[in-house]
Amino acid sequence: MPPLRRLLLTAFEPFGGLAVNPSWEAVRVLDGEVWGRVLVRAVCLPVSYDRAPARLREEIETFRPAAVVMFGVAQNRREISLERQAANRCDASTRDNDGASRSGPIDPAGPANRESTLPLDRVKAALDRLGVPAGWSEDAGGYLCNRVFWEARSVFPGPAGFIHVPGFEAIPLAKLIPAVRAAAEAVAFEDVRLAAAQFAPVPGDVAANVRTIEEMSRRASGARLVLFPELATTGIAIPSAAVAARLAEPFGGPTHERLQAVARETGTAIGWGFVERSGRALYNSAAVVWPAADPILYRKRRLYGHDFNWACEGEGGGPYDTPLGRLGIAICHDVVYSDIAAEGHDCDLVLMPTNWIGDDGPAACLRAFQAPVLASDRTGEEDEIPFLGRGGLYNSDAKASGGNDLMVFGWKRVAI
Repeated sequence: MPPLRRLLLTAFEPFGGLAVNPSWEAVRVLDGEVWGRVLVRAVCLPVSYDRAPARLREEIETFRPAAVVMFGVAQNRREISLERQAANRCDASTRDNDGASRSGPIDPAGPANRESTLPLDRVKAALDRLGVPAGWSEDAGGYLCNRVFWEARSVFPGPAGFIHVPGFEAIPLAKLIPAVRAAAEAVAFEDVRLAAAQFAPVPGDVAANVRTIEEMSRRASGARLVLFPELATTGIAIPSAAVAARLAEPFGGPTHERLQAVARETGTAIGWGFVERSGRALYNSAAVVWPAADPILYRKRRLYGHDFNWACEGEGGGPYDTPLGRLGIAICHDVVYSDIAAEGHDCDLVLMPTNWIGDDGPAACLRAFQAPVLASDRTGEEDEIPFLGRGGLYNSDAKASGGNDLMVFGWKRVAI
């Protein structure tokens, strides 16, 4: 199995006359849950100026989380408060559970504030969808909530921040638990739209096929990535190296430049298959261009059928670190091989441009990848071979079966 990402949630023990602390009552039920590839740990911090920061540091060092979300109670508030920043101060009149108080800066040499690094807009949207009252706050107070917020932002390099919950009079526990869960999930996951664009390439007509790719890419605007089939610019039935050479272009060539411009215009990454020329070698390749990141190139490593007429086997390739996380690519027949599937175990997503032959789709082969696989298959018929458009989002809760034209899927990307 791929390694789990770790999410640390903290809350506080009761204090100041409270029989229970709503923050811990809502957080404790999440301890030990596994959300897909995310392991959750919930920790109750002591209400102590000395012990709470030390316990937080200990949990960060031993649990090694990818993100830290801290919760506390603000009895005088009526909604969940998303704290934007921690202040460099302690100034609460209330003593902690050890009987101690603090006054003055936390770090005399530090900045005035440290900002939250949580995806607060995503958290707010998740709470809004749930119908739970939530708003923004610029001040986490001067007590222990602010103190551990400051500590986390001082010692932890990843996403970290603080969320205040109100008392049970404002939000009962039965509603507070799903609200805390939704907030934590919004930190761990990002909702992403992916598109698979399937069409029948005109054999040998690169210009016509690139126009189709451009048009469909613009229609996919709003998706973070749109994937086109294997050899989308040429068709599959290439009879010889001489014909392939006439259709080929280098990585970074004219089609690359045109689709890069479309990606920047639409904000959608574009992946497609093409005949690549590199020196004297020809490859069955796939490229992905991004709105604002370096492009990536993959060369098919397990040739099949018409490929043997002209293509060289590719070597290596991926996984790639991208704006959508760790990305793998496998072209069509590649997915049959266990060594290539094993390389995708640590990927967040695998792309598979394909010309899938046969009545059965690729689902059985793709299970070995474990990560979600976005496949784009061609349609139509070429060289008396029918293509059924078997693309889709496999290894996912999303609908996996394909069809013609443009298909859009929702994907919960692990974002930590």
